[in-house]
Amino acid sequence: MGSRPSPPADLEPAPRHLTTDTNVAQGSERERLTWQTSIREVVFGVQDGLLTTLGLTTGVATATAGAAVAHTTILIAGFLGALAGMISMGTGAYLATSAARDLKHQAIHKERGELATKPEEELAEMVEILAERGVPIEEAIQLSKSLARYPKLWEETHIEKELGISSQLHDAPLRDGFVMAGTFLLGAILPILPYIFMTGLPAVLVSLALSAVGLATVGLVKSAATGQRLWVGGAQVLLVGTGAALAGYLFGVILPRAFGLHLPAA
Repeated sequence: MGSRPSPPADLEPAPRHLTTDTNVAQGSERERLTWQTSIREVVFGVQDGLLTTLGLTTGVATATAGAAVAHTTILIAGFLGALAGMISMGTGAYLATSAARDLKHQAIHKERGELATKPEEELAEMVEILAERGVPIEEAIQLSKSLARYPKLWEETHIEKELGISSQLHDAPLRDGFVMAGTFLLGAILPILPYIFMTGLPAVLVSLALSAVGLATVGLVKSAATGQRLWVGGAQVLLVGTGAALAGYLFGVILPRAFGLHLPAA
């Protein structure tokens, strides 16, 4: 990743002083943010799996209502949709995280090279960054020179302020892929579950009810993780789920008629 940049020649390095309390506080804050990010990923996966499968099963149930193959068709469509979605979301999350990680590594490597070979230019850039944030130019110059006395802090500040990313990369493509795939499948189970034991309208109604409970729960967890009001998050996700079920119903009614499809009656 390149050598550690040295401060400008006219600046003498100064020792770093970090207290134990500060390190503990920083570690706790990072852990809290990591936990919140993980919760959001889980909520997204469950929500996406539930909404996608709910729309699919509702649409197929509507399109095959009264047909001899209705129950089997719904189950096949539901399970295939869940498995296809699991694979798609899992691989998508893996590839997206991998691409983001590689881009960050490339940007950090380039910035480290510039800090090592063009220290005066980087010093001027930091002065400009601070000045844009309202720091008087003379103070910006002094503050930049003070930061440059601490190579690690100097590098981290440049990376975070100039590139807008953290110098500590915690991207885990495999973890994100498995989490997204697993949570998608978990969410997809709820809308399908009633059709395993029931048929007809009762299965549709129970599927909708289970999905509503699942969506409301997802909304509450999402609100707790993001600091949003609980009822707002629950109502928001539930409303989106209602829209997905309604869209599935409409497609189930409209598409068969538009294409002239008629399944044999039971």
